[in-house]
Formats: sequence, structure tokens, C-alpha cells
Amino acid sequence: MAASSDDLDWLLADEPEDRSPADATPVTVLTGFLGAGKTTLVNRLLAEDHGLRLAVLVNDFGAVDIDSELIVGIETGTVSLANGCVCCEIRDDLMGAVRSVLRQDDELDGIVLEASGVAEPMGIARTFAAPEARPLVRLDGIIAVVDAEQLPDQVDDPATSDLVYAQIGYSDLVILNKIDLADRDRVDGVRTFVHQRLPGVRIVEAVFADVPFEVLIGGRSTDDDRDADIHAVQSSQIDHGHEHGHEHRFVSWVYRRAVPFDLARLEHAIAALPRSVYRIKGFVQADVDPGCRYLLQAVGMRSDIVEHGAWDGTRPETCLVVIADGETNHRDDVVALLDACQAPATGFTTR
Repeated sequence: MAASSDDLDWLLADEPEDRSPADATPVTVLTGFLGAGKTTLVNRLLAEDHGLRLAVLVNDFGAVDIDSELIVGIETGTVSLANGCVCCEIRDDLMGAVRSVLRQDDELDGIVLEASGVAEPMGIARTFAAPEARPLVRLDGIIAVVDAEQLPDQVDDPATSDLVYAQIGYSDLVILNKIDLADRDRVDGVRTFVHQRLPGVRIVEAVFADVPFEVLIGGRSTDDDRDADIHAVQSSQIDHGHEHGHEHRFVSWVYRRAVPFDLARLEHAIAALPRSVYRIKGFVQADVDPGCRYLLQAVGMRSDIVEHGAWDGTRPETCLVVIADGETNHRDDVVALLDACQAPATGFTTR
């Protein structure tokens, strides 16, 4: 599915010259071996009332269970749904599909690509991460869906081992799915197996790929995102998601400091965060340009920091929402790592 330079030139043709990296539409790549549960997750994205306007790109419409009552429009290769999402079928031209959905709606909150079960995500990721593809799209994260019961057999099989390792090893977050079909010892064994080989990988356990959307998708930043507390309020449903079965497996909290930060240190700190931290999003006051807001979006060890305009009369400060594991969120460790990224100054204040 990787795009050539000619594909990217065509993709970017006629794009507004003043489009900034902060305007880029985030792309989430779903990877994982056949039968792991990617399509189950796609069905949830298309059916639930999550408040996000998403374009979901799939290889095969027939494998997706689109509720006919949700369909509000059908065009060639595209189904529009009542919750604001669209589902688009890709054939051989991934970047053409991306261009097509952005032409229909350039205010999408995100694009989700369900990769083939036998696809390695590296080539797809390089396509979206290529400098010439920005600021049109931004690689938000690579999510690997793994079958907790089948993984040990898949990595022991020479025919599938390399592919499964590639899918997990290149991901920012692993959904250890179908834990209801494996006993606790099996699940713990799989976690240990993955972390022994890939220590930095974040793992989220799930049944029927039921993971909060705030964990999966960072979403597009807008001019309304002037205060990360907005996201804290939205993410607070993670703490009380009993109706979705999340209970207290996930928590969110706000980190706030009123001093400039060193952006290079901050990027290194994100990569060193505990595995219990899944996502961070918010604004940063940087020492290199105090008059400019910088937007930080991170999933797993992947981080992206871009300029996002002036503070426009609001008090400059760093304000980040952290989404973490509810049982082992290591909040004190996270705070210490982030505090160490402050630019040299007389001290810091909190509120």
C-alpha cells in the first residue's frame, strides 16, 4: 500500500499553501494478524455515537457489518453514516482514497486505516510520515490488535512469526484482544512474552476490541482546543465508563506548569515514559518561542510537537492531558519526568 513520490505529488496538488502541520488530519493505522479483531474494532468505530467524524478505510466492504439503519448516503466505494463517519473501500490506491475522503470533508477528526491482516505496517507508516505528505496528514499512531489465545502459536510458526513480530514491533499500542477466551496465566504469559522482546510497547487488554476512543485516536486539533481541560472533561468518561465495561481500567489527569519547556527534552521524556501511559495531548509553552503555542500529541513512545499559533491573550502555560492505566498509572514518575523538561529558570508554579 505504500505510495510513490508521484502519488504524493498528486495527493498534495491544489492544497492550500497556508495549511500548517497543526491542521493535518491524524491517521491511525490498525494492524494485526488475520482474525485478531481489527474488523470488530472497525465496526465499533462506525456504529457507536462517539462524537468523532472519522473516515474508516477498509480493503473489503463485505467484511464490515454496517448497520443499514445508520446509512444516510452511498456513493461509489463510500458509505456515509448517521454518526458523521464514512467508510471507504480501498483498492490499490491508498493515497487516492485518502485524497478522496479529504475532498469530501477536510474537517474530519481522523482517518482510520484497517490494514490487511498480512500487511507489514512499516511501509504504510512511512507513506503517512513522509515529510512531503505533511501538512495534509499526520501519522497519529499504529495500533496492533493481537489475539491473546493465538499469539504464542503464531510466533512459534515459521510461516507467520516474522510478520507478527513486525506488526507488534512497529506499533505504538497493542490491544491484547479476546482475553475472555484465554485464562489469566495465558494472558500474563503473552504480556511477559511481548515485553521481554519489546520492552517499550504499551499493552491494553480487551474483550471484543472494546477500548475507549480517547485511547485509540488522538483526534484533530482545532482552534477550540485552547485549553487542554476541554479534553480532560471529555476523557473523564474514561473514569466512569461502566456502561462500556471500562470501569477504572483507564484514568486521565491534567499536568499544568506555568514556565517554558525545552522541546527536545520533552520529546526524549515522552519516549521514556512508563508503559502505563497511553496518550498525552495538550499545549506547551516553549523556551524557543514563548509567544507561540506548541501542540503536543503522543501515543506510546511516538510524539509530535508542532507550532499552533499565538496564545491570543491567554496566559502562556503548558497544559497536558495524560491518559494512563487505571491501576498502575505511575503519576508521580510521569510528573517527575515532565518536570525535568523545564527550561532553566528560577522555578515553576502549579495550579
